[in-house]
Amino acid sequence: MKILTTIALISLSLVCFSQNVEFTKENFPNKKKELRFAKKCLKKGDAFFYGATRGYNEALFFYLDANEVNPNNALLNYKIAYCYVNSYEKYKAYPFARKAGELGATLPKDYNYILGLAAQQKLKFDEAIQAYDLFESQVSNADTLKMVAKRIEECKSGKELIQKDEYEVVNLGDVINTPYAEYVPLIKADETVLIYTSRRPIDETKKRSKRTVSNFDFDYYENVYKSTHESDGKWSKPTRMPMPLNQNKKHSASVSLSLDGNTLYLYQSSNNGDIYYSKREGESWSTPKSLPGLINTKKYNESHITISYDGKTAYFVSDRPGGLGGKDIWKSELQSDQTWGEPVNLGPGINTPYDEDGPFMHPDGKTLYFSSKGYNSMGGYDIFETELKDGQWKTPVNMGYPINSSDDDVFFVLTADGKNAYLSSVKENGYGKQDIYCIRPFEKKAIKDFQLVLFKGTLKDKETDEYIKGVVNITDNSTGQEVFEVEVQANADGFMTSLPSGKNYGIAVESEGYLFHSENFDLVIPEGFKLVEKVIYLDKVKPGVKLTLNNVFFDFDKYNLKSESEAELNRALELLNKYPNIKIEIAGHTDNIGDDAYNQRLSERRANAVKEYMVKAGFAESRIIRVVGYGESKPLDPADTKEARAKNRRVEFILAE
Repeated sequence: MKILTTIALISLSLVCFSQNVEFTKENFPNKKKELRFAKKCLKKGDAFFYGATRGYNEALFFYLDANEVNPNNALLNYKIAYCYVNSYEKYKAYPFARKAGELGATLPKDYNYILGLAAQQKLKFDEAIQAYDLFESQVSNADTLKMVAKRIEECKSGKELIQKDEYEVVNLGDVINTPYAEYVPLIKADETVLIYTSRRPIDETKKRSKRTVSNFDFDYYENVYKSTHESDGKWSKPTRMPMPLNQNKKHSASVSLSLDGNTLYLYQSSNNGDIYYSKREGESWSTPKSLPGLINTKKYNESHITISYDGKTAYFVSDRPGGLGGKDIWKSELQSDQTWGEPVNLGPGINTPYDEDGPFMHPDGKTLYFSSKGYNSMGGYDIFETELKDGQWKTPVNMGYPINSSDDDVFFVLTADGKNAYLSSVKENGYGKQDIYCIRPFEKKAIKDFQLVLFKGTLKDKETDEYIKGVVNITDNSTGQEVFEVEVQANADGFMTSLPSGKNYGIAVESEGYLFHSENFDLVIPEGFKLVEKVIYLDKVKPGVKLTLNNVFFDFDKYNLKSESEAELNRALELLNKYPNIKIEIAGHTDNIGDDAYNQRLSERRANAVKEYMVKAGFAESRIIRVVGYGESKPLDPADTKEARAKNRRVEFILAE
């Protein structure tokens, strides 16, 4: 590693293709005006370069103007390269870093490190390793040597990762992206809504000034924007989201979005950086509030969050004590009082001695994407995939090139069906400092084949066809535990939820004054991804209507109620107890497998089993006017399919006075 050949020395820094030119009147005898201008620019640039924290972007403005007058000054080329490797546009550093060395002047001691960074950004890994080797031979500080060794390992990883190219990375175009920075794309799980952060000027007609930029880094304030997917597959012109999400002369940065698009999480700089949330209320949003509970701290930085599909587990980023590196990923469970509980570090299976950031938990409930500077990163942050299996995280896998680059690659999100991902990145063919890209696998494959149902629905009155409010409750039928609940507004947006495979789900929809509606999704055996879109019509409580119990279960060819049926029957009891004058007929139905007479007897026995449960639970037997079995004679779906047969096996309550 430290063996320096004569060829390496020549190739890296000693070849002079042109002479170093200082900013003196002797070198510019006929350009006195230009020289004065260049020196003025150098002085202003140096004020930011040496005197201002994070002043490199401002210094660049002046240094580039000075470089127009004299492009052959080694120190100026070094400073421009230095500014670029500390900016969004790191890929622009290489020609300046290279030229600084070629001009033959004495340069700062870290020159070869800057050249290595610049070459690494251009995927010139062998040249970067040579530069790092040379720098390594010139320093003795242990921390510096460790840093250089890490860079060399990144280059070695990069050489391997760029050999495999499976994805197409597509810029979303100038409708979404601008000459400014756009980043942290957030998508509704069905890919209908895109929300992201941009540092563009709010008013293009106003000149850039101290009043329009942040004192933190002399860039425009962060604001949150929203776009929708049009019917032609294109994204609509984005709109700046309204107050209180955005504030004038303040940063507003979106960091996460619930899968249904109704809860937005934001980062605010209070208390060294905290996470806030806002709820969608029709066309407006609630005032952002700090997360309740123990996620946010006063002394430490909490910068990013992702919530599990059921809303009960938060994975977030913090630099609090107890971690493995600077920034780690932690998790917190939602408590019964709706506050977030004591955080737990995800441990060495996820976190490293380096920084982790940008976690995204997929709606399948087990696949986690995150960014890390550790593992086999090819430079800065790389995006990794891992999966939770039997309570343990699998070894994270680098997502590879071109998803990852030698720059920081963070904030990766993926659609529920696994077909498209979105990422903010800095690339040479982009529109500005950072752009938002869509990632698609070649040959129209999915990035990952997920096992889940994405269930979208709206609620309507069966008679009037008008949208109505309601509550959707989802239960794990094997445990009887509620896994999800959401209040649905009376509009076309309805609700959307994810049902990961491996469980049998009971879904109940309730609305005041209406019979509840139930659905059953048996996903114990994975069958890939499925999108279910449905308008759910609810009947008002009145004589003559039917209440179909889709989550009442019996073993095959038996009439003993399974324990999974209790949640549904208890819900029916609760509803009927609200209307003491209502009586019911209990009707049993089977599918068409087996003898007609046998199915008739089986349906009667199953209906009587339901009656027995109801009476034992306190329901007045006098309110049950009839128990009847219809066998296979009244199918809801005549198709001869697994799904149709499941729908036809049911118990119904027919309401009567």
